[in-house]
Amino acid sequence: MKDDAPTTGVKSALPEGREAGSSSDEATAPSRTPPPAKDDSDVESVGGQRNTMSRKRMLLAFSALSVCLFVSFIDQTSVSTAVPAIAGDLDTGTATSWIGTSFLIASTAFQLINGRLSDIFGRKNLLMICLVFMAVGDILCGFSKTKEQLFAFRAIAGIGGGGINSIVMIIVSDITTLENRGKYQGVLGAVLALANGVGPFVGGAVVQESTWRWVFWMVPIISAPAALTILFCLPLKHQSGNYGEKVKKIDYGGIALNMASVLLLLIPLSGGGVTYPWSSPFVIASVTIGAVLGVLFVLFEWKLAKLPIMPLRLFKDSKCSFLYGQTFLMGQAYFGNLFYFPIYFQSILKYTPLVAGALILPVIISTSILSILSGQYMLRIGRYMPCILVGFFLWTVGNGLTIMFDRDTGLGELIGILIIVGSGIGLTLQPTLVGMYANSRSEDRAVTTGLRNFIRTIGGAFGLVISGVILSNTLRRDLRGRDFVSDAIIAELTSSTYTLDQKGFSEDEKTVILKAYMKGLHYIFIYYVVCSGLSLVLTLGVGNTGLKAKKPAPAAEALEDQNEPAIAQVNEKADEKRTGA
Repeated sequence: MKDDAPTTGVKSALPEGREAGSSSDEATAPSRTPPPAKDDSDVESVGGQRNTMSRKRMLLAFSALSVCLFVSFIDQTSVSTAVPAIAGDLDTGTATSWIGTSFLIASTAFQLINGRLSDIFGRKNLLMICLVFMAVGDILCGFSKTKEQLFAFRAIAGIGGGGINSIVMIIVSDITTLENRGKYQGVLGAVLALANGVGPFVGGAVVQESTWRWVFWMVPIISAPAALTILFCLPLKHQSGNYGEKVKKIDYGGIALNMASVLLLLIPLSGGGVTYPWSSPFVIASVTIGAVLGVLFVLFEWKLAKLPIMPLRLFKDSKCSFLYGQTFLMGQAYFGNLFYFPIYFQSILKYTPLVAGALILPVIISTSILSILSGQYMLRIGRYMPCILVGFFLWTVGNGLTIMFDRDTGLGELIGILIIVGSGIGLTLQPTLVGMYANSRSEDRAVTTGLRNFIRTIGGAFGLVISGVILSNTLRRDLRGRDFVSDAIIAELTSSTYTLDQKGFSEDEKTVILKAYMKGLHYIFIYYVVCSGLSLVLTLGVGNTGLKAKKPAPAAEALEDQNEPAIAQVNEKADEKRTGA
């Protein structure tokens, strides 16, 4: 599968299926294993979308892409501190968790699709569409009058937000070489962590000074300048074929089976035990049908799809398979840490939402710093495995230390443990993705990124479900027989802790409930130790593929140095002409 020629007619001098600085060019690394050979199993094919830009223009585009990623995560995290105000205004009751769940399910359902659609229709086009979805969804959220409207509009925003997360990473992989990709992906990891930390502060401040509706309305306002920058500064890599030919390439069967399977699995699992009883016919039937459709999806992608949204060849390389396994486990621990740490701060330690948001900063800051440092390490040393190994070791140690958390944990001890957890996250979040790039074909960057984000999000969804079941079962077991706690109250407390102080419990009754809560959180933290520990064990199979390119011969090096500015300049002029037209 050859990359499309640049729109100027200047063709890449790189061999087919290879990229500058990619693993295909590596010849000096002793542990070097070639990436998968060219695979023509796809009946249809698409070209790559690698772009050559001047350094100044590339940095401008990268900055705008980083802002888009930042805003998409702000959209997810800022809502957390606005939930009490939203729940009170729209009377969400036991369905409160669906403010976040509706976004997560929609985002997950479209994660796997966006990679292949960007191959067919172009990265820039699909990114702009996703930005529009996020903006429209958030604007409508701000005008919601009922909880049902809010959940539906959050799903629309989730379609856009999930797409932005994947496509930004795909575009960054297009405009960088494998050798320096780790550096830029490390910065994206820091941006992601920063957004996770700043979001709750922003949401809390907006609610305190205005109304929760502005938590949603601010998103399109912040993202508009970045969207305009991308529109005019990011080159549009035209894909061959007219619109009709592109539409025919879409894997309609795979998309339908994937979305149906995800929805039928995640909706009942997310609401099980709270919105619906686990033994209800709806939950049992939905999970069963969803699992069957999941199997049919894999078979369809394997045997029938002409241009599959999930090519099964992505799993043929054993190193990638181990990395995907780590990603699934990572999603469970990562989303779980970010979700249950604030619950511990507020419910057990009795900190205010604002202080609880501040206490998550040790995780966020250490994640950001170590993410950037991991990128620099991969750039200089040309290896990804040491970062992953040390990262999962620290993450496992940190998760193990969280078992020491109690109702009287000191602030210094708390911050120290959170820094260790954040350091482990920072060293693994992006190096695992770089490892996938290093062991797969350059043409598969988009579907690789989409699959990775899909697996991580699915892992997070299942992890939160399992964590919720652990907490619910612990509360039911320890509080059974207490006349002041009904099953309905236990279900409500499992879904949301905001109502604990509104139930009129005495101090002694609250103490009993909080002891049960703390025990449940301890079991949850043990579960996260298992997830990060298994990820550490899987590091044995991720390999240590080199990232640095073989140094070219002097003549070839001079020719490459001479051609790069020319290609970038001609591409920019052609892009300016199209913009002017």
